[in-house]
Amino acid sequence: MRYILIFLAIVAAFWLGIYAVDHSSDIVIKYQWNENPMSVTLTSTTLLIAGLLGLIGLYIFFSLIKFFFGLRKRLKNRKIAKLTTKASQDLTNGLVQFSEGHWEQSEKILLSNVKYSETPSLNYLVAARSAHMQEAFERRDAYLKAASEQGGDVQTAVSVSQAEMQFAGDQLEQARATLVRLLEGAPKHPYAIKLLARVYYKQEDWKNLFSLLPDLNKQGLIKPEDREKYEATALKGIFLTLAQNNDKQQLQALWKRLPADIKEKPQAVLLYCRALSDAGDTNTSDKLLVASLNKNWDEQLIERYGKIEHQALGSAIKTGEKWLLEHEKSPMLLLTLARLHRKYQLWGKSKSYYNASLNFSPSAEAYLEFAEMLEELGEHENAQVCYKQGLNYSIHRKGVMLNLKSTRAEPALAVVPARRKGDEHFVGNI
Repeated sequence: MRYILIFLAIVAAFWLGIYAVDHSSDIVIKYQWNENPMSVTLTSTTLLIAGLLGLIGLYIFFSLIKFFFGLRKRLKNRKIAKLTTKASQDLTNGLVQFSEGHWEQSEKILLSNVKYSETPSLNYLVAARSAHMQEAFERRDAYLKAASEQGGDVQTAVSVSQAEMQFAGDQLEQARATLVRLLEGAPKHPYAIKLLARVYYKQEDWKNLFSLLPDLNKQGLIKPEDREKYEATALKGIFLTLAQNNDKQQLQALWKRLPADIKEKPQAVLLYCRALSDAGDTNTSDKLLVASLNKNWDEQLIERYGKIEHQALGSAIKTGEKWLLEHEKSPMLLLTLARLHRKYQLWGKSKSYYNASLNFSPSAEAYLEFAEMLEELGEHENAQVCYKQGLNYSIHRKGVMLNLKSTRAEPALAVVPARRKGDEHFVGNI
């Protein structure tokens, strides 16, 4: 299209030239010079050509003036452009040096032409990280301040970088203050929330950590396994603090406020039961433990069931054997029944449950308990066998079928000792 327009312009100029020559006429220009009248006679074509040449001459004249007067500015702009290009190269080189671990060189390169950089805030941020890696915290903070003074939308980036470096430098209080201030302006900033959770975790501020978990989970900022760890640790810390203060009311109030999905988790139930027991409310703890096992079976909960001091030991054994009908393959339930029968001095039943538990799922703890019980019963040879297999399992993590020698004829059913207070529901022999 452009070439067509140029061609049409040339044709039009040629046509106008021909037209001007064909219709040329004489033009007389009269003027007075020193009281002497003078005149110049020209054709219209000559006058037209002269006018055009004059305009062209004026254009060239003013262009030259503009060129010479703007020469200084152009030279200055060219110099700035050259320095800007060099600053861009320095930024790249500085990032490379930082990645390679040459932090002193990186800092020097990044700051050499920073005022000509198109992204000075980025130069200052990376220079701050370089200074941080050299443990030059004053220079680091100065660079961060310079980055924030560049204006634009860099305040958030500066705050995040500052908090991250403060956390890495174990300046937890400063990192916490920086992140709290950042979240006041950007309450949903994902990385700030995640970093603040790490600060709370390291400071063992379990209450604030627990309150932050819903935001972490809602935004998908935490892996399920990390969430479980944070959740369990935070609950453990909160429960422990309240239990140490024997504050049963606060414990129960906190449990009621917890979301239903957390209260259904066996780990949370276990932590709460332990806290209640430590605070002196063993009755509520034991009832909740049994209710949770009836609703959601869990090996950790049944392990606790076997270790707590039951007020009605016979009833506890009866409940455990009812569970065995549904969970006959639970090694921890077998071990729990062994422990409960041992406490109740039902040695035959305890031995059979220890033996079944170890043959089904061996553990160093169960081997030791069984060996100690055998020592108490005077079965020293069997105890040594148990000690030996327990040591072998502790080293090689491989169980062997436990075969003990029979030292005397034992009844198939162990006789229940005289009833104890609270065992009125435990009937007959086991």
